[in-house]
Amino acid sequence: MINKIDQKLFFGLYNFTVSHELVSKLAVFITKFSSKFFSIIYFAVGGWLIYSSDPRLRSFILIPAAVYLIVKLIPGLYNRRRPFAEYGLQNLVKQREDHAFPSTHTASSLIISLVVLKISFELGIIMLVLAVITAFTRIMVGVHYPSDILGGWLIALMLYFLFAF
Repeated sequence: MINKIDQKLFFGLYNFTVSHELVSKLAVFITKFSSKFFSIIYFAVGGWLIYSSDPRLRSFILIPAAVYLIVKLIPGLYNRRRPFAEYGLQNLVKQREDHAFPSTHTASSLIISLVVLKISFELGIIMLVLAVITAFTRIMVGVHYPSDILGGWLIALMLYFLFAF
């Protein structure tokens, strides 16, 4: 049942994207450049924490590092193929065919948004909105199922609430 829901949601978003050129171009742009955006903000805020000798720096570094490590280890245990590879779909962005679960982009963008939220509420809220948009574009371009996104989010949320500041 979960697989059917996963497939139905995936195909709904993917088919909508490929049938609308503007949506497709926007989704590809967001999915390609969102990781750069989140990285720049993360390193800028980290630099500010270092400069100001803020005691929150340790958690700011360790929690995202732990999330990243976990999401990179899971595909070694459960190596799920990406939807475009599974169904022979048009690949809207260059991506390897395996290691779909969990979504590294999604987990990273969410955990970075959450740790920034602890530092700057306004910037954190903007980043959370952009993290959700990033997650949807990962489905829209055919590289993740909705459950890959949820898996990334759950890992990020669990570690954040277990170890945040």
